[in-house]
Amino acid sequence: MIGHELTVEAGAKTVQVVPQKSRRSILGRRVILSYRSARPALLCYLACKVLGVSWIAMQASEGGKPLVTLMGYVWDAQWYMGIAQNGYGQAELIPGYGGGPAGRWQDLAFFPLYPAVVRAAGELLPMTLVGTALLITCVSSCVAAWGIHALGTVLHGKRVGLLLVILWGLLPQAFIQSMAYPEAMFTALCAWSLYALVTQRLIPASLLAVAAGLTRPLGIAVVAAVVITALLASPRGRRTLSAILIAPLGLLSYFVWAGVCTGRPLGYFDVQRDWKTHVDFGESVIAATTRVAAGHVSAVEQTSVLIVMAGLVLLWALLSSRPPAAVIVFTLVLAAVAFGVSGFIQIKPRFLLPGFTLLLPAATALAKAKPITLAMTLGVLAFISFTYGAYFVTSGYTP
Repeated sequence: MIGHELTVEAGAKTVQVVPQKSRRSILGRRVILSYRSARPALLCYLACKVLGVSWIAMQASEGGKPLVTLMGYVWDAQWYMGIAQNGYGQAELIPGYGGGPAGRWQDLAFFPLYPAVVRAAGELLPMTLVGTALLITCVSSCVAAWGIHALGTVLHGKRVGLLLVILWGLLPQAFIQSMAYPEAMFTALCAWSLYALVTQRLIPASLLAVAAGLTRPLGIAVVAAVVITALLASPRGRRTLSAILIAPLGLLSYFVWAGVCTGRPLGYFDVQRDWKTHVDFGESVIAATTRVAAGHVSAVEQTSVLIVMAGLVLLWALLSSRPPAAVIVFTLVLAAVAFGVSGFIQIKPRFLLPGFTLLLPAATALAKAKPITLAMTLGVLAFISFTYGAYFVTSGYTP
């Protein structure tokens, strides 16, 4: 009967056939159960967000700065809002560095999915465009927290899943999860793609990788995780080949489109070079660390170096714990891009924000800690996160 499992004798083997309708219903039940299990984690995460944004709002009001402007119109958010409102085509002239020729910053450096969703939602919702962007960021961050909990629970149990979400919400750079930036949406796509890989669903994982590749250049980490997991899958078949072919489509399609817009096959990378972004094999990180050691830097730069160093320690701890191949590949590629691409040290924590898998060793360790130790640790992390976020956003600092 439709909706029931059938048992078929095939020689010496007994094969259990699950009709497609049953598979869908099983998947639906798993999603519902995952949400019910994640509700405490989501409540804790929302509490972190409310406290963090309230702290920023308090500091902003003392400085006479509108909170919406700080969260929705500063730094790269201006570019995303411009793309959402007017499409691509913005550029700003920049002076030459060190006597070199002048160049220009082009909005082709920013991937299209987030501003496209903001624009589409803005047509439907009775809100300003920036309000729509902040709402989408809020929803995306909750979906990301749900996915992070689901992955942490599958790997190490509910307690670790809960702590993994809280730690992600208390990162010093967690304020970006509340800004008009695509990091929350990108992290949600990463988390659910990794969950699909760990639970052996290659096609959903590859489709999510396509969306991730249209959201951030770091989507290459998700694509690599899908491709390597598919190559290691046994037995291999059409589904494996399909996943390998589908996963890179988002990233590659944007590279091709950027090439068409610039009239050069590698136009996207030319645009990034104009933004002074290129592979430097960690030179910028080493230089910033040297400046911090010399003591002639700002508090933001000092904190950024500490976050990067902590990321390296957590990466070593994660690899030592031998997680699934998908987690290893995703984290290694993301860390390689974050550490190995040039740029101000102050933006490196933003690159590491989607790397919630780096927090697995810390969540696992805290899951075994005494309640008083856990409470004190989370309290200290919350104070650091809220204070750093408020200072970074309201101090007028430009990364």
